[in-house]
Amino acid sequence: MRNTFLLLFFFTIAIQSSVAQEHTPYSRYGLGFAADNNNAQSAQMGGLGAAFQSGETVNYLNPASYAALQLTTFDAGFGGNFTTLRTTALRAKQNTFSLNYVSLFFPVNKYWTTGVSLLPFSAKDYLVSQTQTFDTSNSVKYEYEGTGTLYNVSWGNGFKYKGFHLGFNIGYLFGKLNNNTLVYPLDKITGSFDNSAYTTWTFTDTKVSSVIWNAGAQYNLTINSKKDSSKIYNIVFGLSGSAPIKFSKGTNIDNGTYSFESGYLSSRTPDAGVNDFITDFIRPRTLTTGILDTLSETFGQAASIKIPATFNIGIMASRGIKWKVGIDFKFQPWSKYVGYENNSASRLSNSWRVAFGGEILPNDKDFSKFFARLKYRAGFNYTRTNININNKAIDEFGINFGIGIPIIITTASNEGLLQKVYTYAFNIGVEAGSRGTIQNNLVRENFVRLKFGISLNDKWFVKRRYY
Repeated sequence: MRNTFLLLFFFTIAIQSSVAQEHTPYSRYGLGFAADNNNAQSAQMGGLGAAFQSGETVNYLNPASYAALQLTTFDAGFGGNFTTLRTTALRAKQNTFSLNYVSLFFPVNKYWTTGVSLLPFSAKDYLVSQTQTFDTSNSVKYEYEGTGTLYNVSWGNGFKYKGFHLGFNIGYLFGKLNNNTLVYPLDKITGSFDNSAYTTWTFTDTKVSSVIWNAGAQYNLTINSKKDSSKIYNIVFGLSGSAPIKFSKGTNIDNGTYSFESGYLSSRTPDAGVNDFITDFIRPRTLTTGILDTLSETFGQAASIKIPATFNIGIMASRGIKWKVGIDFKFQPWSKYVGYENNSASRLSNSWRVAFGGEILPNDKDFSKFFARLKYRAGFNYTRTNININNKAIDEFGINFGIGIPIIITTASNEGLLQKVYTYAFNIGVEAGSRGTIQNNLVRENFVRLKFGISLNDKWFVKRRYY
């Protein structure tokens, strides 16, 4: 009962704490910046997913791997993102912190493992402005802002028989994405908004409520060394993905276009975004002063959103807990995406990602020294994102490093006897990389991401014996 309350507490905190992962102007496109859903261990190895298996942490990228969990496992991941954004003329810094995942899985029997997880799916978090000049003298300023996060709470199952693993996730995708646009003419003399003109405000709120799923398979090949019978090698082949998914009928859109006198912009504080200004100043005065002139509005309109299939394949080799190395490839034909905006934000390109990495335990025979007990991890990943602006593809790469810190836990064996085992409960990593380019008037983001994961393992639902 105490564990149940602990679980409910963490899931409640997770829902309240999972916020937009990164402030990035590229979240303007599609459903926003997609979460990678790597756990801390796989993230430190470049983001390996298709063939990654672990007996002590949950791999969300391939549900077949759930069957490898040996104990009841509670996983939680936290992250910090430190980003420098650059254009040819400007430079800015942004920092964010978020809870990246939380889950609980447990083996039902030796063939089946099940559990639940809560993950961010995607997020919009951007504020971009640009000025256009018409007829060599008349200028108009555009401000684009997006906020909101989509979450995926899913029920996962993994099954194994000998070397074969199969698994699936059935999830409920929910959340709201908000886009706001302000357009107002600029005064020719001051360069600020024109008091005598009108400002146009457009918003789109997309409320997502849909069922999604994915599935996966893994095969674990065991090879015994001919020279040393104590050495056993494993090669895991992994495959995961999903078919195209059309969002359920519960997904709908509210949108509207309004105008108001630009003079009201003088009440806007310098640090107020578009949504803050509309929510805190414009909306409260709508009923009392008729500040807004409605040009068009629709509410509860059905949204026909369709995300493309995913395909993830990988291979990983290992020798016990001594070392592990793998490579991963993911492809998603985003050119077949059907979005909810009738503009360039819904026109995406095919994306792919390749990752390589591994881990090593310096001495798997002697755990007497602290640094010898640590697992050291490194990896690399390169991504062609689904964004293409001005015929320029937006790419991203990252270099990863991290360590796993073990603890000793006392748990029950299959026979119900108490035993002490090492589990790598704490995993701390860092990723340094870059996304985008300053060419063609675009934005380059240099980032450092800190990732911290906690994996707590124990055997529940077993009556312990004491002698």
